[in-house]
Amino acid sequence: MKLLTLVRHAKSDWDNDLSDFDRPLNERGMNDAPKIGDFIAKNLPKVDLIISSPAVRAEQTALTIAEKIGYPENKIEFVDELYLCSTSEYFEVLMEQNLKLKHIMIVSHNPGTTGFLNMVANENIDNVPTSGVAHIELDIYKWEDIEPGCGVLKEFITPKTL
Repeated sequence: MKLLTLVRHAKSDWDNDLSDFDRPLNERGMNDAPKIGDFIAKNLPKVDLIISSPAVRAEQTALTIAEKIGYPENKIEFVDELYLCSTSEYFEVLMEQNLKLKHIMIVSHNPGTTGFLNMVANENIDNVPTSGVAHIELDIYKWEDIEPGCGVLKEFITPKTL
């Protein structure tokens, strides 16, 4: 069994002239990210690897969570393919991971996060909101075995449910 935690980045700032990639967290995002980090630290198993989109808002979210869960910030892997990716790219990124890793966290964007969650865990969630967290148990031995329907959603939290 493997564990996967999907996190949609915290709320970002649209009130600027920055490109989509460079948008930082806004005030709400800066408040929500530590809350979800605290939840993860207190309620989920130890994370072996954090993989994040390199977009500024995802990076800031990943760094905040890493600090809260005691994960070394310099060990976060930033993967270009996770910026606005399709569901198939989530599978590709995960299939490349080391067998020894039990629990991986991915910090990324919608619509990919919602689509991948629904596909891997046979769910029908309309939308993973910003700072939403989905914790999934995967019935696989090796990451390369991940496929649609191999997961079971164990936790789904949002800042509003905390």
